[in-house]
Amino acid sequence: MAKSRIGPFVLEAPLSKPKSSGQVFRGIHLEQKKLAALRVFAIPMGMTPESRQAYASQLEQLKQLRHPGIVRCYGGGFDSRNAYLAYEMIDGESLSSALARRGRLPWETAFEASQQLAEALQYAHQMGWVHGRLRPSKIMLGAQGQVKIGDWRRAAITSMIGEGPPSKTQLQFAAPEVLQGSTPDEKADLYALGAIMVTMLTGKPPYDEKSPSRLIEQICNAPIPCVSAEVLDCPVWLNAIVEQLLAKDPKQRPFSATALQLAFKEAQRRQSQGVGVLQHVTAGFSPLHLKGDREEAEKVLGLKPKRKRKQNETPFFERPWVLVAGLLAALSAVVWFLLPLGEETLRHRAQALLPPASEEWMQWNEARDTYLTSLVERFPESKHIDWANEQIRWVNAREAERKLDREEGRGRTENWTQAQVQYAEARRYERFGDLVTAFDRYRAIISLFRNRKDDRSIV
Repeated sequence: MAKSRIGPFVLEAPLSKPKSSGQVFRGIHLEQKKLAALRVFAIPMGMTPESRQAYASQLEQLKQLRHPGIVRCYGGGFDSRNAYLAYEMIDGESLSSALARRGRLPWETAFEASQQLAEALQYAHQMGWVHGRLRPSKIMLGAQGQVKIGDWRRAAITSMIGEGPPSKTQLQFAAPEVLQGSTPDEKADLYALGAIMVTMLTGKPPYDEKSPSRLIEQICNAPIPCVSAEVLDCPVWLNAIVEQLLAKDPKQRPFSATALQLAFKEAQRRQSQGVGVLQHVTAGFSPLHLKGDREEAEKVLGLKPKRKRKQNETPFFERPWVLVAGLLAALSAVVWFLLPLGEETLRHRAQALLPPASEEWMQWNEARDTYLTSLVERFPESKHIDWANEQIRWVNAREAERKLDREEGRGRTENWTQAQVQYAEARRYERFGDLVTAFDRYRAIISLFRNRKDDRSIV
């Protein structure tokens, strides 16, 4: 197509087909030379100054939504015939395109994407935003594995864009109460996330009927599908979370996106501890039912509840236990400095801070800096030396991954080495289930960059 302009942008290639809600183009800002995805749509006839002001006001609100899991809106404007919205350009594809191409995703990939979506919803809900139209076509999969929700809007923007009757796809991801006339709220977004999880895990939405009326009847009244019956490797705890999200009654769904994240965290914790299916079912407490109770939250987060203590009238420093504790502390300090930790103790203490004992990266760093490095330096002939060096390399690699994620999230990739670029690309393939391609790329990285000192943590 011939280039044209709207506002400060030059329109380049179209990124979508024309629809009643407009068309998306690849665009570039003339002055800033910055790429953007531009949704261009016709200005409704009879638009008043008040409606223009409402549109501009909601654009300013939309620009405040800044989260790694949300497609950022840079703003918008008008010309004589059209209006536009400018969004960040995502190097990737929509979830709907990925599913059309691949069928379904491995449960690990679907779970990771669901965690990112829940985090984005938590942020948006806390900011007072409800999506209301969440479905796979509104979710972008970035080239580096990011999952982002797009097309956030409120009434003034929606009335400007305009949409026809709801499509079959829109109905498939709408909550029962919304289909019955209720205004979408946070619980409706959680239902949509549950339907999206089913689609990622099985390759199809939870309900599928050709007739819109029969489809609505299914969504409102049919039994919730059991994902684990169709996807045999789907964990029982993940199936339970999906079923909770798809509850017909909004009150039976997770209390909030925060509660859903806690459920994900608890499930991961139990999984890492080797908790079996029966224990998952009989464990009792679930953050999916969390209502803000402090004791329940402490249980999920692994915190010990604080107990009230009886007041003791004896002066603090005169209490016997204080004196004894002080003496023991002094003796312990002497022993600590006189008797450095042995190699066995160093290994045991490091192991207690590494997977599977710990999934916290700060503890991994502590294991490396406090115990593993000491073991390597003080006991170079130890039988544990190979193990210690391997663990140090593993911690360094995880640290490098976190650094790459931070820099990519902030758009600071211009100084990346070629090894870092290739490694990020390989991780993207791994995260989305293409393990063969990921393996080939990892192997190529080792072959190409293993002798470069600066890329040692990557290799």
